Amino acid sequence: MDNILDKKALESFRKEHKLQPYKIRQIEQEIFHNAIIDFDDMTTLSKENRAQLKERFSIMPITVERIDECKETSKFLFKTTDGNIIETVLMYHFHKDKQTKKEKLNRMTLCISSQVGCSVWCVFCVTGKMGLKKNLDRSEILWQVLYVNNYIKKRFGKREDWTLFRVRNIVFMGMGEPMMNYSAVKKVCEYLTDTNYLWLSQRRVTISTSGVIPQMEKFIEDNLPVSLAFSLHAPNQTLREELVPTIAKFYTLDKLMAVLDKYSKKTGNEVMFEYVMIKDTNDMDNIAHQTWQLLRWRAAHLNLIPYNENPAIDLQESDPKQIRKFQNIVLSYWVPTTIRENMGREKKSACGQLGYEKVLEALSGK
Repeated sequence: MDNILDKKALESFRKEHKLQPYKIRQIEQEIFHNAIIDFDDMTTLSKENRAQLKERFSIMPITVERIDECKETSKFLFKTTDGNIIETVLMYHFHKDKQTKKEKLNRMTLCISSQVGCSVWCVFCVTGKMGLKKNLDRSEILWQVLYVNNYIKKRFGKREDWTLFRVRNIVFMGMGEPMMNYSAVKKVCEYLTDTNYLWLSQRRVTISTSGVIPQMEKFIEDNLPVSLAFSLHAPNQTLREELVPTIAKFYTLDKLMAVLDKYSKKTGNEVMFEYVMIKDTNDMDNIAHQTWQLLRWRAAHLNLIPYNENPAIDLQESDPKQIRKFQNIVLSYWVPTTIRENMGREKKSACGQLGYEKVLEALSGK
């Protein structure tokens, strides 16, 4: 069966059944705007058209194995048709209503995966311990978003203005290194930002990379309308090679900074520098001073991420007082710096924890 997002197959289907061109747009509207993931629910189409679509097309290339819920997050475990498991995390951001003083859902951010596993092997990340199983294709990545929008629709319904609740921000920060699957990621970004599809603005979509220079250069050349985040984790080459051992020695920090400067100069956008805070490893005062020296005068925002501990890796989270001290040192030199609120730790949904169960299975010999 053809995939419903295959434009050529859809056009062939339209001609075969002598349908007007607007019928194709109706199908796309149902999926992307109305958050529908079942042909039977596409009520703007006739019963005959729905039956014909079901005979010809498959609608989801991934199935939901489990959803792990907590107040902060929902983690979706999807299975691909070849039996691999990928994880996607929906994060809930709340604010206090001025009138009722109660917590109210403000927005939702979706962290999506671009690969099964990862080959970068950052020492603090569970996903890297899985190794790289495969690149996800365009449809497997995009349907993470489309399924979750349907889930949100069923759970939250409509806003006060009668528009659907949906994902507001999307970050390629799940399993995998997005730049190592750049072709598929690029195609997905086109759907995410196109006004005919999901219509998210540039600042609502972020690609995070550990630093793969050839693909970063291609990303800059293509001028994709999305934001860029860079996983820094260390302000000097020696320490970075310890924390990101597979690629840091090939794509050195000086060359990476030159590429990031090129990106900022061309686009006018700042780069989000991500920095996992690990106790007695990269959180010391002298490292903070090196960090501001690296980032000062650059279009940069430093995002400090408390390390998420887990039994599979022998590292510890930095003390909150030391994280704040690190932040204050960098801030004192006018480098914008924030401390990220880690969400979903109890469900192993936080940064660096995706793939946790698969790694434990491997360690236990199951």
